[in-house]
Amino acid sequence: MPAVDGSTIEVRRSDTALLRGDFGFADSLQIWWFGSGCQVIQLGDARIVVDPFVTNDFSPLRMASSPARVDATLGRIPVPDAVLITHSHHDHILDAHAAMSLAAWRARAVPLWGGSSAGNLLAGYNDSAVLSRVHAVNPRGDRFPVDVAAPGYSVKVTAFRSRHAPHMKCGVTFFDGLIKEPRTSPPSSISDFQAGEVFNYLIQLSSPGRSFSVFCLAAPGDLNKLPESVPPPNTKIDVVLMLAPSADNVRGYPEEHLRRLKPAHIVLNHFNTFAREDPDATATLFGKRLVDIPKLSRSVQSVFAGHASEYPEFKRLYIPALTVMDEGGRARNVILIR
Repeated sequence: MPAVDGSTIEVRRSDTALLRGDFGFADSLQIWWFGSGCQVIQLGDARIVVDPFVTNDFSPLRMASSPARVDATLGRIPVPDAVLITHSHHDHILDAHAAMSLAAWRARAVPLWGGSSAGNLLAGYNDSAVLSRVHAVNPRGDRFPVDVAAPGYSVKVTAFRSRHAPHMKCGVTFFDGLIKEPRTSPPSSISDFQAGEVFNYLIQLSSPGRSFSVFCLAAPGDLNKLPESVPPPNTKIDVVLMLAPSADNVRGYPEEHLRRLKPAHIVLNHFNTFAREDPDATATLFGKRLVDIPKLSRSVQSVFAGHASEYPEFKRLYIPALTVMDEGGRARNVILIR
């Protein structure tokens, strides 16, 4: 992965998660990545889970969550304040019901926010206790506060309506429909998981001593056609969580998006395979690689290196390893931003 002129590639040991009582816990942003688009975004005792999918199994006619896998990953994190769903493809929502059913999450009444299609999909599990905690985002986008139990902390989320990036250069997006009616049975095939409404999220977290704004760019659209799919110019963005697959299929991505957002930190995600448990395999579809990390990295580097005077905010690009939960409940391969 060569560096472009004006850029440096740095390889270093990843961080270990901070727990309550550790130095820096209250004022350090932590990003845990469990693969695909599944991330934990945490500042002290405020935390959000995005797109709960950890099963990593691809059986198109038998899509089923693995409760054991959910328990070994999301079941070991501190209970989140909310779950956000960017869209309803299986690799973003398959494990949502299993996660929302975790005993600690039920006891805390963790809410889930997503499009109405997400709620209609989850209705198929016939679990009224979970469904009562599922909330629909305004189809045009919405801003909503999240109740945080810890005193002094706050989380505010703004949703920006977008479209799923095409899977193919010709513009085709697979399973791109809406789920218009509540399901009466659990989803079981890949075609049950239509994309539905698609959102990017601006997540603003505050602690007694620090605040961070994190933009989850899960669905980068052509900004000429979807200018309101990202925050307005000059919005402060500390971190952008950036979709890696299908970059070549979206006009102007990632260069125009980064010049608009100007994040200080860029974190790539969704570049691992969702077909099997292999941390070294990248996302593929019918044998075709959906992401070229070296090429995408060079595109990102070219923006901040080639436009230094226009983009002085930049600090670091992260290509993370998958987060692993140790036996003691402490996570490793975590990004810490202080």
